Amino acid sequence: MCHGPDGIAPDSEVPHLAGQNERYLFNQMMAFRSGKRAHKEMRYMARQMSPTEIGALAAYYAALPPR
Repeated sequence: MCHGPDGIAPDSEVPHLAGQNERYLFNQMMAFRSGKRAHKEMRYMARQMSPTEIGALAAYYAALPPR
């Protein structure tokens, strides 16, 4: 997982998600899912999840402590 299970990406080219705003994360994932935001890998991942699952993922990362 590129962003890491703790929301801290091991690669400096990948953004950290831990502590990010839940609504922001949800909206970005939905934009990847719909194709409004372009990124091949993220679009693939987002299309594997329902909006409910995306919401749960956003809540999970938002609840993690930022670094």
